[in-house]
Amino acid sequence: MTLMEGLLVFLIILSIYLIVVILLHRTGKLKKYNISLWGPALMWRTERGKKLIERLAKNKKFWIKYANSGIIICFILMILMFLLLAFTFPIALEQEDTIVSSRPQIALGLPGLNPIIPLWYGILGFIVAIIVHEFSHGILSRVGDLKVKSLGLLYFIIPIGAFCEPEEEELKKTSIKKRMRVFAAGPTANIVTAFFCLALISLILFAFVQPAADGVGVISSVEDMPADDLGIKPGMIITSINGSKINNISDFSTTMDNTMANQTVEISYVYGRETFTENIKLTDKYQVLYQIMLEEYGFVNTSLISDFKGKGYLGVSATTQFKNDLSILKNPLQNFPFGFIYYIALPIFSLLEGYSPLISPFSDYYVVNNFIPVDVFWIIINSLYWIFWFNFMVATFNVLPMIPLDGGYIFRDMIDSSLRKLKKNLSDDKREKIIRNVSTAVSLLMLILVLSPIIIPNLRGLF
Repeated sequence: MTLMEGLLVFLIILSIYLIVVILLHRTGKLKKYNISLWGPALMWRTERGKKLIERLAKNKKFWIKYANSGIIICFILMILMFLLLAFTFPIALEQEDTIVSSRPQIALGLPGLNPIIPLWYGILGFIVAIIVHEFSHGILSRVGDLKVKSLGLLYFIIPIGAFCEPEEEELKKTSIKKRMRVFAAGPTANIVTAFFCLALISLILFAFVQPAADGVGVISSVEDMPADDLGIKPGMIITSINGSKINNISDFSTTMDNTMANQTVEISYVYGRETFTENIKLTDKYQVLYQIMLEEYGFVNTSLISDFKGKGYLGVSATTQFKNDLSILKNPLQNFPFGFIYYIALPIFSLLEGYSPLISPFSDYYVVNNFIPVDVFWIIINSLYWIFWFNFMVATFNVLPMIPLDGGYIFRDMIDSSLRKLKKNLSDDKREKIIRNVSTAVSLLMLILVLSPIIIPNLRGLF
């Protein structure tokens, strides 16, 4: 689907959504089910869940220790996120184009709109993240003896958020420590959930996964070339060519360089638990590259491809990245922080390679040695991965010191607490003015840093 086709589909869905919402609003159906309009979005309030929050909040000592630790976690994450955004800002100034600037929908973490997020796994991860986040706010509100007015969901075509409404006046009048616990509870719960899923994936489930064979994986095959005609496709692993063992890309390149055009060679490859050995007639690599250059550029620089005259061509792109990926999936904390960053960024790399990171053909490179059916196993893996991913993203975004995010309110209370200790004679009005000005300035700075990878390359394109 092209960008224009995708935009047209989105506009049609949006139009249908708005028409249905307007009709339901005018007929009183929304009010009947305690749903109100919040701009174009729908806000559904409910009393359900309050009793569960009350039960969970009974162990106050545990939750207070948990939330106190959460304040520290949020503060550390806040600093790390600020440093990350500050580091990427000069890169945005230099880059003419980035993945995010060319595809701004990537910056929206919404299933169905973001091309790197699979719809149903994304919806599952998103719902778990927002429920965990908001329930934690509710629990710490009750631990601090603050009333919870209601719980609810925000809809805009799909669920886009959840909320827990504490009594605002009580929240404003309570102590700084209690208020910070309430705000820190949400991101902390997301971090705990994320790392719980990470442990399940890496320490338990991926312990049963190993490469289907030691060789080079097929990442793509060229249409109407020898490999394609034979049925070799992404997810298969080539283990030998003409009797030469293929362990890595160097082996593959060296072996293919020793073949000739129109030569028939024996090739062995593995798919799942099956091994295949076939004879295949290679084509002329020079002629293939000549045709590709002619079609793409309209001319051919023969000096660039002269070394390939008479060489055999199979018609596949090979990779051994699946071996490195498995190592990181089994231990994301190796070579920290780079291994962990790669683990989080797997969906972006998969977008560049044309497939989701934990489904076929990626999963076809591996075999699973346990009692769980393979299809069910990968469904569990994907579900846990996207729950991890959304919880981690929700946590790290929410700790940014930017109003109205949790981190913005935590940062605001930090300023308030510091001023009360350092300048005890400061009047309430002056203190409030300083807090407001600093919070606003930092919020604007963070907004610029967040949007810079999208806006700056596009502005440069205009000028």
